[in-house]
Amino acid sequence: MKPTRAPVPRAPRRRLRAAALAAALLLTAATATGAASAAPAPAEPPAPAAPADRGAPDRGAPARPPSGVVDLAVEFTVDNVNRTRGRCSADGEEYTVRGHLTAPEEVLAADAPAVALLVHGTNTGEWIWRLDVEGRNYVHELAARGHASVTIDRLGYGSSDIPEGFASCSGAHADIAHQVVERLRAGDYTVEGGDPPSFDTVVLGGHSSGALVAESVAASFGGVDGLLLTGWAAVGITDDTNRRFLTAYRTCLEGGEEHEAPGDPRGYVHFDPTLEDFTEGGLGPHADPAVVAEVEGLWGRNPCGVMVSEPMAILYDLDLVGEIDVPVHLVFGAHDVLRQGVEGYPGLFTSSPEVTETTLTDAGHFVTVDAGAELLYDTAAGWMDRHAPTS
Repeated sequence: MKPTRAPVPRAPRRRLRAAALAAALLLTAATATGAASAAPAPAEPPAPAAPADRGAPDRGAPARPPSGVVDLAVEFTVDNVNRTRGRCSADGEEYTVRGHLTAPEEVLAADAPAVALLVHGTNTGEWIWRLDVEGRNYVHELAARGHASVTIDRLGYGSSDIPEGFASCSGAHADIAHQVVERLRAGDYTVEGGDPPSFDTVVLGGHSSGALVAESVAASFGGVDGLLLTGWAAVGITDDTNRRFLTAYRTCLEGGEEHEAPGDPRGYVHFDPTLEDFTEGGLGPHADPAVVAEVEGLWGRNPCGVMVSEPMAILYDLDLVGEIDVPVHLVFGAHDVLRQGVEGYPGLFTSSPEVTETTLTDAGHFVTVDAGAELLYDTAAGWMDRHAPTS
């Protein structure tokens, strides 16, 4: 689909005003859930490593799939509609969402394979699960532990179709994720070099606001076997989060940032105003220099329609999260500058048969790639062993 230039219509401006109101209510919502002022931390944490030199040029060894693991490009045809229980509008057009299937060969050959569909957050992309640094590639690490993953760039990001920035919203992204879950179960998608496998068990993983998408899917549609949520809570929003959001909101109110190249679609904005905000808001003080160097090259823009609809989506989420009835695992970073005081959040999943949590003591917001991520890989694989085994 070829992008065209257009002014921001009145309907998106009304949604922006509603989003501003929702944003103003978020701190009240967080307080109402009993959020405190510090992130959870396990007893007797290990001594922190020396802070990384953020100016280090070392990009590290590229990530390579483990032996016996396939890494294949995939495509899903989806409709940009919102049938969730949270109100926001989308253009209703058909688009292509692209990503990768990363899996041990024996999982794909099994009679009843399982997979995790992994959804990134607002200010990242598929790369948050596939960082090109050895030992910090989530899907490679989970494959080495016996589990299959599908990662996607959300609509408006990376390799997926890039419509105008106000063409979609948070609820539509949840609907799209639901459509991808259904296609994974049915084997109704395109995979590089062969026939697409169908999966008997599908869990949904989400990082940051990708976890909001995952929760919206579970609450509005069901059809998933569990939720694995990283770097996320619908409470504990910090001043750093509000500063970033309100800066980006004002830019979106004017139609988004200037075009990066002729013909670029309108309505896109950086959530983090500067590269320094992006790295310091994403990574803790002990991040590997190779990770820092790689992440610095991945600072990207975000579709305004999705970003500004998220505050209202969070309010809907707080109302519905108690209805989610599948196992849930949450992963927090103790140095996450975007979410603090999240201790009460696991207790909101009152209908879930099991709610567990892990805190990475040296990690910031990008827990999938940050210091101590090995604990995340181990606990996520153990959780998959229990709730999404391949048989």
